[in-house]
Amino acid sequence: MTGTISFGGIGSGLDTEGIVTGLVDASKGPLSALKSKAAATHAAVSTLSDLSGLLAKLSSAVQALDEPNDVASYSASSSSSAISVSALGTAQPGAYSITVDELAKEQRTYTNTFASSTDPLNQSGTLSIQVGSGTAIPITVATGDSLDTLATKINQSGERVSASVFYDGSNYRLQVRGMDTGAANAVTFTETGTTLGLTDAANTKQAAQDSKVTIDGFTVTRSTNEVAGAIQGLTLTLTEKTTSPVTVRVDPSSDALQAKIQTLVTTYNDVIKKIQATAGYGSQTASNPVLAGDSMLRGLSNKLSSSFGSAVSGAGTYQTLGAIGLGVDKTGMLVLDTQKLSNAVAKDPQNVQNLFAGVTGDDGVMDIMKSAVETYTQTGTGIIASRNEGLEARAKSLDDSVDREQTRLDAYAEMLRKQFQSMDTQVAAFNSQLDYLSKISSG
Repeated sequence: MTGTISFGGIGSGLDTEGIVTGLVDASKGPLSALKSKAAATHAAVSTLSDLSGLLAKLSSAVQALDEPNDVASYSASSSSSAISVSALGTAQPGAYSITVDELAKEQRTYTNTFASSTDPLNQSGTLSIQVGSGTAIPITVATGDSLDTLATKINQSGERVSASVFYDGSNYRLQVRGMDTGAANAVTFTETGTTLGLTDAANTKQAAQDSKVTIDGFTVTRSTNEVAGAIQGLTLTLTEKTTSPVTVRVDPSSDALQAKIQTLVTTYNDVIKKIQATAGYGSQTASNPVLAGDSMLRGLSNKLSSSFGSAVSGAGTYQTLGAIGLGVDKTGMLVLDTQKLSNAVAKDPQNVQNLFAGVTGDDGVMDIMKSAVETYTQTGTGIIASRNEGLEARAKSLDDSVDREQTRLDAYAEMLRKQFQSMDTQVAAFNSQLDYLSKISSG
């Protein structure tokens, strides 16, 4: 059968289908309760998955502060626009006297002059181009080639050079420019059968050369205008030569560190807010009855809070993050006193570094935090994963119970219909007999 067709009440005159519906509805209390529990349990699984996502963001913020170079924060400045400077976490405070003696340059070589860039050169042969100690690449020059077509051939050769037509208002030349600076990237030309003039030394208007700077009296050369590694943690970008020394300074700065800590504060508080809203801690009402007052969530909140309050032995004057302006308030939220942090960084940057990243390398507050978060989030074996596994099993069991209860109610409704149908049949037969007897008696 694909459905139930009911003509209840034909014999009795009663709305038997309405009676059946009312009786079944009166028995739906257990089914409604099961559906509510199943929905709440499924929601709890989703909530814990969301919490895991927030913890993953917190973990990333923690890991951005668990290495010494991540915490060390310095600002670098230059007394001249001839040198721009950037500092990494490995930089050390100090001042340096720097002179830019030479800028790194790429080679620029020109051909002889020609009257047109499109007319045939009427030369044929081979032009070989070699960059530094690399392999020379031969380019075939045909009689019908013009400066334009020769430029295209050079640009398509795969060599680290760029060719373009140069027009001075009267004549045309082909300019061949090396794509990389530094003496090691000098370009060598060899002409066979052609007289383009690229081999003429006078046509090389700019030779490839290294940059050269003098730092505290020591000469430093690089193939580019970025000088890295000469001064620990500093990268110098050279823009022009100088006639007098430029002063480059490195000073402790909390700006970059503050940005990382603010991300840490935000991600930490997102986790705590989720826990409080879910479990109903404080003045909040639990958003999920399955997780209301949950001990695991309370344990996670307490673990994170205590981790931030950990003391780092041997760190220095400041033993806790609270001492430098980072602590948990009475609502459980992480707060940052930026002025207190700035003062601590200015006074003892190494102490601040030790607090976050540790004295021995794995005993900093961020190491403790990382371990705490991993305990809850580790795939498969973490506390949240184990809890979710149990909740998923519970949700499936409740879903099965809902199906069984629905089947029971369907069977109950069918039984009632059959009973009322039987009653209707009997009433109809009785009424038929009464009609018959009434007709006899009236006849």
